[in-house]
Amino acid sequence: MTDRELRELCQRYFDAIERGDLETIAELYAPDFGFWVNLTGEESSREQNLATLRDGSALLRRRSYDDRRIDTFETGFLVRYSVNVVTHGGKRSSFWACVVAQCRAGRITHIDEYLDSSKFRRPAASEP
Repeated sequence: MTDRELRELCQRYFDAIERGDLETIAELYAPDFGFWVNLTGEESSREQNLATLRDGSALLRRRSYDDRRIDTFETGFLVRYSVNVVTHGGKRSSFWACVVAQCRAGRITHIDEYLDSSKFRRPAASEP
């Protein structure tokens, strides 16, 4: 894939997540797609990831992926961005993240997602 094709694929993917467009996301994922995230260290399948995106969309009024900085390489793209969310109750939060995506024939075959773990830290039992 060319630099331009990879950049367009990246933009289509994140735009579809913002819209909650699971049909487009499913089209962008290869059948053997896998997703790994640093917070859990676990790998999920295409179907598991689509379910996670569906369930996550239901929890939020709005989610945007801003300040996207995309770099491409021979087999994929790396994108750094800020995630800004608003819950149905109006609570706002944001954090920085990075995705490394492997791509083939116009589809995403694998994603490694790195989230700022300090934003998800749970208080210790002794903390208020």
